[in-house]
Amino acid sequence: MGSSDLQRNENSQLILLLVSIDFINSKYCYETELEAALELHQKQKARVIPVILRSCLWNRTSFAKLQALPRDAKPISSWQDRDEALTNVADGVRQVAEEWLNIKSG
Repeated sequence: MGSSDLQRNENSQLILLLVSIDFINSKYCYETELEAALELHQKQKARVIPVILRSCLWNRTSFAKLQALPRDAKPISSWQDRDEALTNVADGVRQVAEEWLNIKSG
């Protein structure tokens, strides 16, 4: 992981993973960016939220233990109403952000 990657991520408090097979297959995303993000999550310096865009075997990844969005980790591409899926993601991110702010100010 390069120092610029770590510096960029350390300024982030909410990190969204836009998950698809392309994300999982990207060496840079999966091995560099994800590694740094999960390290910050484990140290409680940030919250990482997987957003499942398309069907893939994300539940066999290093971030499978995290709560994914949208509801029930149903990929956005499989929702009949994509606006409903995106609204669900936005609401989930809002809830995590509010919880995070309460923890940090607490």
